[in-house]
Amino acid sequence: MSKTKDRILAIALAQFNKHGTRAMTTNHIAEACEISPGNLYYHYKNKEQIIFSLFEKMINSWDDDPVDFSQTTADEILTIQLEKTFHHVWEHRFIHRELASLLDRDKTLKKMCQNVLQRRLLEVTDMVSSFEQMNVLRPLDEAERNFIAQTALYYGLFWQPYLEVIGEKANKENVMRGVHMIRLLLKPYLL
Repeated sequence: MSKTKDRILAIALAQFNKHGTRAMTTNHIAEACEISPGNLYYHYKNKEQIIFSLFEKMINSWDDDPVDFSQTTADEILTIQLEKTFHHVWEHRFIHRELASLLDRDKTLKKMCQNVLQRRLLEVTDMVSSFEQMNVLRPLDEAERNFIAQTALYYGLFWQPYLEVIGEKANKENVMRGVHMIRLLLKPYLL
């Protein structure tokens, strides 16, 4: 990827996080990048292509940062994974805040998102199973394992938009409160 394309994505990400995608046009992005609209169109034909590229970049950075089960304790594994998840959500908060409308506008993005969420759910389910094997969680039946995995994934992905809906400032500190919520979710299942 060229330096100009990287710069456009970095500035678009900051602008979308701050103002949302509906408020930002390609002209706004070009102005923020201090380039002409034509130069922006040379790299990205429209705003949707920029959004799609940012989504791909988010997924790739998440995939390039896998869970490390070689940590010494389950608590370390959980803390690292939760902080990673909430960090990715914070860095790409416009996507999570606007996910439903973004997916409604772009069917290709919707299919990609569905595939990614299926993968993430399997990863979280595997992590829950690993905690059972490490004797951190009591033995779970399939319904309990699925409940924990789905709820943890849901909290991770949608805690920040929830904060905004209830009128709390979605700053990094408030977003990280979601880590505590997931720990509370696990509490009844701990050994």
